[in-house]
Amino acid sequence: MDYQKYKIKVEYGVSAAVLLIGVFFIFQAFTIETSRETIGPRTMPMIIAFSLAISGLWLAFRAYTGRAGDLKEGYGFLESDVKRIFLVVGCGALFVLLFWGFGYFTALIFTFIAMLYTFGVRNWLVMIIGALVLAFAFQALFMGVMLLNDPKGAIIDMRPYTNWITGAQ
Repeated sequence: MDYQKYKIKVEYGVSAAVLLIGVFFIFQAFTIETSRETIGPRTMPMIIAFSLAISGLWLAFRAYTGRAGDLKEGYGFLESDVKRIFLVVGCGALFVLLFWGFGYFTALIFTFIAMLYTFGVRNWLVMIIGALVLAFAFQALFMGVMLLNDPKGAIIDMRPYTNWITGAQ
């Protein structure tokens, strides 16, 4: 197998994934209500989303021009732990499903625990406390300080139980 061609294919795959995620979040950022301020609640999500999209295009350009860099041992999926790769992808799917069903706060808690478990953490006390600290910190930062949109879950709206974190009424 020509490892350089393999690396270029992997770079194209990574660039496509990054670009699609960036474009998805650009559309999602447009759902955030705006204000009359020059820099409002939509600004930071737009910067991140556009940065992702531009990064995906840059990776594709580097692969297309053959400047993807030297192939390092263990690069890509040939020598990877396929089970762990599927578990990480599954964690992403879990986050999306929980975000849709129960909102941001709940999705953070359960996905963080799942990611820690995926990477070998088996101390449940550490996993639960870490997930709660992360969820509280992110809820306070993103919804409380940055005033980002906190959409309700389609199954259960958890916002009445988490609004006290952000000071929302």
